[in-house]
Amino acid sequence: MKILIDTSAWIEFYHPRGDKKVKQELREILEAGRHEVATVAPIIAELLTGARTAEELETLWRDLKGLICLPLLKEEGRVAGKLARELARRGKRVPLVDLLIAGAAQIHRYEIWHFGDEHFELLASSGGPLHRDLKGL
Repeated sequence: MKILIDTSAWIEFYHPRGDKKVKQELREILEAGRHEVATVAPIIAELLTGARTAEELETLWRDLKGLICLPLLKEEGRVAGKLARELARRGKRVPLVDLLIAGAAQIHRYEIWHFGDEHFELLASSGGPLHRDLKGL
């Protein structure tokens, strides 16, 4: 399985009071090594922005740099734009970061794992990539 983990799920994983089931699920997929786990540059930027100390920043970077980093090039942008257009026709808007995450996931055939981010449900309803909401674990 190919999994792109969204910022919302990583926050639960790293937060001391984060959801225990999410922590367990992510720990298992990361340690098992049977899955391709990926990220994209905007997720890295969002997570590093939230680091409270230099030590947290270093820990996050050490963990994230070992993941596959999907490119955000023309084709990923085209898919993101197509999804945004489809949603706009229905009167819906999704943040650009989520559109780019979806574009990368769609092109490279990754499932997005997130924690309660309804934008990925909207994107899937417009032909976007598969997603899994970890909030219901």
